[in-house]
Amino acid sequence: MKNALELRQVTFAYGEGAPVLKDLDFCLPYGQFAVLQGVSGTGKSTLLSVINGVIPQIQPGKLSGQILLDGEEVSSWSMARRARKVGSVLQNADDQIVHDRVEDEIAFGCENLGVPSSEMEGRIQEALRLARLKPDQPTRKLSGGQKQRLMMACAFAMGQRTLLLDEPLANLDREGTVRLLRALKQMTAEGMAVLLIEHRLDMVLPYADAVYTLREGRLRREADPQGLMAEVDQILPYDGENLTGKNRLISLKDVDYTLRGVDVLRNVSMDVMEGERLTLLGPNGCGKTTLMKVLARLLYPSAGGYEQHLIRSQRVHPMPEWFQAAGFVFQDPSSQLFMPTLRQEIGRNAKSPERAERMMGLFGLEGLEDRHPQSLSEGQKRRAGIAAICASDPKVLFLDEPTVGQDFDHLRQMVDSLRTLQKESGFAIVTVTHDKRCKEALSDRRIIMKAGRIIR
Repeated sequence: MKNALELRQVTFAYGEGAPVLKDLDFCLPYGQFAVLQGVSGTGKSTLLSVINGVIPQIQPGKLSGQILLDGEEVSSWSMARRARKVGSVLQNADDQIVHDRVEDEIAFGCENLGVPSSEMEGRIQEALRLARLKPDQPTRKLSGGQKQRLMMACAFAMGQRTLLLDEPLANLDREGTVRLLRALKQMTAEGMAVLLIEHRLDMVLPYADAVYTLREGRLRREADPQGLMAEVDQILPYDGENLTGKNRLISLKDVDYTLRGVDVLRNVSMDVMEGERLTLLGPNGCGKTTLMKVLARLLYPSAGGYEQHLIRSQRVHPMPEWFQAAGFVFQDPSSQLFMPTLRQEIGRNAKSPERAERMMGLFGLEGLEDRHPQSLSEGQKRRAGIAAICASDPKVLFLDEPTVGQDFDHLRQMVDSLRTLQKESGFAIVTVTHDKRCKEALSDRRIIMKAGRIIR
C-alpha cells in the first residue's frame, strides 16, 4: 500500500528549548484512518504543523528530518504547494474562516486549488449535505460546532487525498460526531488517508484502523487499539454533593434574543441559583452559548425581563464590578489571553499573588509560569483561562466548552479543582458542554435546549 505521508527522523524544537519531537518516524498509508492521542501539551498539534508547513514557515524553530507526501520529499515546499496534497482542519475554526457566507467559504478553498467551476458546484452541494449547513448561512452567526462542521465541509470539497484533523469533534454534538466519523471512514475505504487528533477516544476508536500515542516526543503505535476501550470509556460521576442555595443570582423571564431577523432565543425563562452546577445541553446551533452570554450580560435580550443579584453598584457604568462577579471563559481561549507570561495572566485580576500561584497548581499549569500564554497548547490555554477567572473569585462562573483539548487525567483535575473552589467560595457554575465524560460531574441541574427554546 502506497504511503500518503511518511516522516523520517523528524526532530523539532521551539527556539532554544528542548525538542518537542524527537527522531520521529511515521507512515500513514492511503486507505488508513489513524488516530493520534496523548497528554495535553505533548506536541500533537506541533506534529500536524510540521507536516502542513506551518512549522517552520510561520512558526519558527529548529526542524530536521525528512517529510514525504505521496512519495515526494516536501521540506522545501511552500505551504500552498503542500496544501494541494494535504488538507488541514485546525482546532480553532475561527482561525480558518475567511468569508461571510457558508457557500463562499466552501468555494474559497476549491478556487485556490483551481477546481473547474463545472465540478465545483457538485462538491459544494455534497459538502453542504454532509455538514448539514445551508449555503446562505452567515459564518459569523454559526455556533462553535457548526463552524467545525463548516471547516470539515471545506476540507471535503477541496478533495485532497490526505486529511490532517486537529480535534474536529471538540464542539460537535453526538449526532454530528457520528455523522462525521462515518463520512471519514467511508472516505478512507475509498482510498483517502486520515490522521485525526482526539482525546475522546471512546468516540473514535470504533472507526480507527490504527492508534498512535505521542509521549515525550516519540510515537508509539498501539498494538491493540480496540483493547484501549476499557481504559478510555470513563465517566466522571455525579458526587451527590448539591451545594445549591435558596437565593437567585440571575433570573430570565420570557426572554427573546433576535439577531438580524433570526430568533436565536425564544420565550426563555430560568434562574441561576447560588452554589449550583448548571449545565446547558442540546444540539449544535440550538442557542446554548447565546443563552449563556445573555445570562452573563455579554448580550442583551431583545425582549423579556432580566434580573441579577450579583452586584448592588450605584455607579452609572458598573461593568468592572459586574465582570469581577461574573467570570466568563469563552470557547476560544486565545481571545482572553494577552499578558506576556502565564504568571502575569493569572495574576492580573487575582485576589492575591498567593491565590494566583494556587490556581496554577490546581489546574495543572506548574512549570509553565514564564511561558507566553499564546505559546501553550489548546488544552493548556483552556485551563489557563479558567485559572485566571477563578483567581478573581467570581460569584458565578460561565464555562463554554471548557473540556476541549483535555486528556482524561487533566479533565479529572479540572473538575476536582472546580469543585474544591466551589466548596470554598460558594460560586455557581454554568457550563455548556457536549463532553459525556464530565456532564454528570458538572450537573446538579440540567437545561435541555432545542431551536432556541428550553424544552426540559
